[in-house]
Amino acid sequence: MQRSDLAPSTKRNHRLIGATSQTSLPSMTPPMDDYVDLCCSFGLPVWIASLLHVAKRLRSDCARRKKVYRLLHRKLMFHRVGVNEGNLFQPTYVYPEEVKMLVRSVFSQNILDYPDPCHDQVMHVTIEDLHKLEIN
Repeated sequence: MQRSDLAPSTKRNHRLIGATSQTSLPSMTPPMDDYVDLCCSFGLPVWIASLLHVAKRLRSDCARRKKVYRLLHRKLMFHRVGVNEGNLFQPTYVYPEEVKMLVRSVFSQNILDYPDPCHDQVMHVTIEDLHKLEIN
């Protein structure tokens, strides 16, 4: 065989590229849109949808819920929500009921309902606190 037989011609490649650019791909709604719709329906900021989207790759719903709460905790700590100046302790965040309902509606298997903690390091996060955070 000659090299010209193995390598595709540039003319044929040009035709293929032109053909793919003219055809329209079927429109698919990514799951991210579903998460955005859910956030809006619960009155939560849209950036929470990205946390749900990141967590969906994990194996179990329990791990997914834990991942969402960890990412949310990290974002709140990054913006120092509920952290007093000079305080070295991390607060325990209690999320609004809407956040809990959102996470439980998306990842709904094996839900355990623990009571909210009530000690001196608890910070009750409100929906307004979540809306105030800047999106990075």
